[in-house]
Amino acid sequence: MLRSPEDLLPADAPEDLRRFVGYWIAKAAGRTMPAFADIDAVDIPWALSRIYVVRALDGGADFVYRLAGEAINLRYAGSLAGRRISDLLAPDSARAVVVRWRQVIETTSAYYVDSEHPTSIGSRLRGRRVVLPLGPEGGPADHIVGMTVFEALNTGGTGAISGMEVQALRWVGLAGGPGVPAPVAP
Repeated sequence: MLRSPEDLLPADAPEDLRRFVGYWIAKAAGRTMPAFADIDAVDIPWALSRIYVVRALDGGADFVYRLAGEAINLRYAGSLAGRRISDLLAPDSARAVVVRWRQVIETTSAYYVDSEHPTSIGSRLRGRRVVLPLGPEGGPADHIVGMTVFEALNTGGTGAISGMEVQALRWVGLAGGPGVPAPVAP
């Protein structure tokens, strides 16, 4: 169980990621995780452009975006609603994300990842994100919610993301189940 953002985030994580994890903890209200219905856009206007919600299909066999904020959509050159991660990233990168998302669902875990992303115009972005489960009280996770903070690593504008290179990955198990998943190769 997450008791504070520091349980998941490194000391240098962006402040807005801390605020978002703190919000998720408050919405969980002592439960393993909040439900999708517990997340209220009115509470987090400062985060809306950078969050996304993904629904797990068939217990985590696949995932589809329900919604994504404008800052996320801009990085992927269009709305993510109704799309799968395999529609957005190179196959190896998409596969790594799906494996991590499946671990979030199956083991009721959360993670922080720091990654670099080449873009379609040759620039690079740094993306630091948290991914947290959502699900009904006493039930398995059925959604994930994430927040990403992007920053440009070089000048020249930014294009759509065309890949991902993981720099750091940090997991926290949230339930008394299987515990923290084994590390996933970048």
